Amino acid sequence: MLTQVAVAAHAVAVENGVSWTLAQYRSAHISNVCYNLSFTVPSQKSEPVYFEETLTFDWTGGEDLQIDFQGDASQLSPQVLVNDTRVNTVLINEHIVIPTLYLVQGSNSVSLSGYSGDKALNRSDDYLYTLFVPDHARSVFACFDQPDLKARFSLNLTVPDGWVSISNETTKPIPTYLFSFTTGRFQVKTAMRDGRQLTALYRETDTAKVAQLPIVFDQVALSLQWMEEYTGIPYPFEHYGFVVLPGYQFGGMEHPGCIQFNDQRIFLGPEPTPDEEMSRLNLIAHETAHMWFGDLVTMRWFDDVWTKEVYANFMADKIAREQFPDIDHDLAFIKTHYPLAMSTDRTQGTHPIQQPLDNMNKAGLLYGNIIYHKAPIMMRKLEQDKGADALREGLRCYLSRYAYSNATWDDLIIELDRFNPEHSAQSFSDVWVKQKGMPVIKSNRMSDLVRVHQSDPYGRNLVWKQGFDIGYLDENGRFCQHPIYMNDYDYLLDLSYGKGLFVNSNAEGYGQFIVDREGISRMSKAWKTMADNDLTRYAAVLNLYENFHLGNITAKDLTKVLIEFLTHEKNELIASTTCSYIGDVVACLDRKERAAIEQRLFKLSQKHGLQSVRQTLLRQLSIKAVTPKVLDKLYEIWNQQNATFLNSHDHMRMAYHLAIMKPKQWQQILDRQRDRLNNEDQRREFDFISRACNPDAQVQQQLFNELLQVENRRVEPWARDMLALLNDPTREPFSNRYIIPGLDVLQEIQQTGDIFFPGYWLTSLLSGHKSDEVKTIVKQWIDSHANLEPALMNKLKENAYWLIRSERQP
Repeated sequence: MLTQVAVAAHAVAVENGVSWTLAQYRSAHISNVCYNLSFTVPSQKSEPVYFEETLTFDWTGGEDLQIDFQGDASQLSPQVLVNDTRVNTVLINEHIVIPTLYLVQGSNSVSLSGYSGDKALNRSDDYLYTLFVPDHARSVFACFDQPDLKARFSLNLTVPDGWVSISNETTKPIPTYLFSFTTGRFQVKTAMRDGRQLTALYRETDTAKVAQLPIVFDQVALSLQWMEEYTGIPYPFEHYGFVVLPGYQFGGMEHPGCIQFNDQRIFLGPEPTPDEEMSRLNLIAHETAHMWFGDLVTMRWFDDVWTKEVYANFMADKIAREQFPDIDHDLAFIKTHYPLAMSTDRTQGTHPIQQPLDNMNKAGLLYGNIIYHKAPIMMRKLEQDKGADALREGLRCYLSRYAYSNATWDDLIIELDRFNPEHSAQSFSDVWVKQKGMPVIKSNRMSDLVRVHQSDPYGRNLVWKQGFDIGYLDENGRFCQHPIYMNDYDYLLDLSYGKGLFVNSNAEGYGQFIVDREGISRMSKAWKTMADNDLTRYAAVLNLYENFHLGNITAKDLTKVLIEFLTHEKNELIASTTCSYIGDVVACLDRKERAAIEQRLFKLSQKHGLQSVRQTLLRQLSIKAVTPKVLDKLYEIWNQQNATFLNSHDHMRMAYHLAIMKPKQWQQILDRQRDRLNNEDQRREFDFISRACNPDAQVQQQLFNELLQVENRRVEPWARDMLALLNDPTREPFSNRYIIPGLDVLQEIQQTGDIFFPGYWLTSLLSGHKSDEVKTIVKQWIDSHANLEPALMNKLKENAYWLIRSERQP
């Protein structure tokens, strides 16, 4: 029987995306959701993927049912089977609308078929992987694409001969954004750890890299064991598998049973730095921790997406302590999170950890440094305030209470305040989580007292509760530290004999610590006077760099200080951050100063006592150097490939830069580099990106125009890297013409790209520009687009920091 559909007026609007109103309404009326899915993947990428599905659910009654589908009506079958009645398919504003006439209170069934959009299928010639976070499942099949309608999934895949597949078909309920499958030509390796089978799919052909898989399996097993012990809850899903993907747009994604990893983060070069090894473990531990935080217990709405990320990062940092016991993990934590959190928090684009969200189609804008790096800092300070045992017990209760369900941050706060209630998590959260920014902290002497004062840069009179140390020299000239805990605007410390004050000498304080000229001079000698205190030396580097942004030290003076630090530094973690800061500040020097500094840095890259420093400096110079003498030496290294600690991607990036800097040899350099590549995935990447090295301005313009079309941004890391090369600093002022069209397409970038791509696009578009012309262009564009989505405007202001900040920097 075929029935015509009459669509009624709706109290819940039928609008694009998944609105908060619709999500709330559906979660109140729908439960017990199951998806029975079948996909047919053709051998030719040009042919669409076909799907068939049956969606079952319980319904309590109410308005016409809206099922999410992002696509055209032509992609869907003409009829939908609703409880054995065929109904004409009605697609309105990305929703299949089913009138209540055909639904019953209790169990319902909807069956349909159609063709999936390619948006979230990530198709290559011989493989594909799905990536649905935050709301892209609806582009592949019809669903309730919101996190609090968890469902059970069954899956049937029909794929070309020779392809292998992995999925998270599960009897455990998960939200649509966590459902995933990967299929294609992959190698498969399994391993047993602690009685559990682990499965890996990969495409890497370098046997030395593949030989790293046992280490990866070991780190997975360590992470699982640690999480089970910490939470008191066994691994909550049926199996653990992962896929290592070339050109993957994230570091990883926590689909239970089929985690996805970026190949460059898992398969390291022949001589990885400690940072790279630590980063790999942190990534594996982070995604594994998500099995509990995010997958077992999921946020109710994506405004709390940060909660799953903060737990995952917080747990990963703890897991790393067991794998790398010889590392100073307090220093590692500060190094991992503070610089990146502050890089956003100092900008006009900063925002609270928890942000409002009115529609799932804007959820990708919530991701960034604040949720990945400031949130773990907040959790660490909350743990210090509540106590480690109280925090752990609260988290255990939270996981048990909301297992296989959904919860909010405020639900966790309630659980935490059952333990050690005199230290209120609620009042702590009201400032650290719900408000933006960081404190400005100053100190001054008042006779025998030291006054430490914090202020709110936004005039809200907030107090950030936190502890840190005050360093000073006692009457015998010994360096001492006194811990303080600020829970008010002022802290008074009796230091009648203390000299040479160093506020935040253990780097634990989060904020902008204002340093006067005497303090800057003192910190500049910290490598000598505090050689035995790693945290204090790191604090000096961190505070000096922040005071550079405040205009209290010039780029020239800071570069001189940091190179002096680096020359003597023996701690690889401190040296790594110092290298990074030098790379940022050198770009602010004039040509003559920069030439001298680059030559000095090149010498350090050949002679420094730490290989990780030599490696990091050579990598930086290979993509940033502009001094002819240095470029000639880099060319020789690239040509002879005699820096054994550089990997294939290092050589590719070096070739791009050399081709731009040596335009007469550009084609020769690229041809030589391509001949060296023996991996087909790398060749495809190289062939796409290297086109941007062409010195012909018309070709550059054409390539930029192509990137404005969504189909040419399909592999986002490649598009990002090409855009960065087109906006190389040496290509100003010609590249200035890209700024306005690159900003004009920003909203489309957000709508069509994955969660991190708007930020990547802006970084690649803007970071190569420093001219007054571009500063004016960007400021005028911002002023004329006051109605831009606030979260998207924040992304722009964050990435345009150097172009729009107040002119305080000398």
